[in-house]
Amino acid sequence: MSTGRLALIILVFLIPSADLQGFPDKTPPRKYKHLQKYIDRATHDKLSGVILYIHDKNFGEWTATSGYANIERKESLRTDYILSMGSVGKMYMAVAVLKLAEDGRLALEDRIEKYLPHDMINHLPGGKEVTVRHLLGHTSGFINYESDTTLNRLYLTGRLRLDTIAHVDMLKRYVYDRRAFCAPGAEYHYSSTNYMLLAMIVDNIVTEGHSSYLRTLIRRQGLVNTYYRQSPPKKNVHYYGDLNRDEVLEDVTNQTIETTNWFMGDDGVYAPIGEAAHFLQDLMNGKILNQQSLQAMTTWDNDKNPDYGLGLMADKSFPYGFLLGHSGRGIGVTTDLYYFPKQDRTVAIFCNTGLRAAAPGFRKAYNKMRAKIVKKLFLF
Repeated sequence: MSTGRLALIILVFLIPSADLQGFPDKTPPRKYKHLQKYIDRATHDKLSGVILYIHDKNFGEWTATSGYANIERKESLRTDYILSMGSVGKMYMAVAVLKLAEDGRLALEDRIEKYLPHDMINHLPGGKEVTVRHLLGHTSGFINYESDTTLNRLYLTGRLRLDTIAHVDMLKRYVYDRRAFCAPGAEYHYSSTNYMLLAMIVDNIVTEGHSSYLRTLIRRQGLVNTYYRQSPPKKNVHYYGDLNRDEVLEDVTNQTIETTNWFMGDDGVYAPIGEAAHFLQDLMNGKILNQQSLQAMTTWDNDKNPDYGLGLMADKSFPYGFLLGHSGRGIGVTTDLYYFPKQDRTVAIFCNTGLRAAAPGFRKAYNKMRAKIVKKLFLF
């Protein structure tokens, strides 16, 4: 084992310092002390860094951190640091599309052939029947380009340079003429292909392109430290993963930034945890979209066992009853951003350790921490 890798292991197991903010005029609930212990244990045992955010109607905001933004430099993670959010970016893209629908620039029932080239539609199975709504709700049937084994093998071994591949070429290699999961509208199948296509549709509608359109929408919400497909100029974290699956963290910052800046529609957003939470809260409070659009977003694929609306995940489970929002999973980042309407509570967990492609121990550590947080918040 190299000296550098040994030093990295030692640093991971150091007890990290905490950064707590919130409740300037109120005493936080006693149970929140347990939450700090849970994230401290997770960073002590396995994870590089964790930020936990809670907004409760009775107490306001509370944010805590544990671990490192940069392990090698022993730089503690702070509450205002900015992280890539992975697939949470789909929520932002969905909002942008629904905003265009409110302005009459597209309709959810429009077939996508209205906006995309015919040679593309002809190579997408059932493409002539797929609508904008199908893309938003993952009911198009299109396979997920990100799940292609050849693509993942090339990327994880460092033999793929995303900046040399056009998005349409990605579709040609890994989506075109591949058998669909189902007929359009028949079933829910999560697929990042849908949101890449949505970004392409918006590119064909707005003259400034979808990236500028989404950045403007974000700025109008007063979110000055949220970025889309642009590396934040400061307060960045380093990202860590386990691509070798040897239970040892390695720095995957360059790969994480490369993917975040390349993805369009299905990823691409960086934000501090507070701004991400405020975006979801403003969305739920009708401050971004009108009531009709919000109702469309929260019309679920299955009322009894919901998985997805339009850009929002959903789940009915004990002990919280119901949640909505989105999660993100990457090689160097793990994010959960959810609103619990019955309790009027927002909970977000951002971690600069990736579970995707990592050895099972990292997933176990994250899931154990998250389960303890949920039980403490909603049961005890």
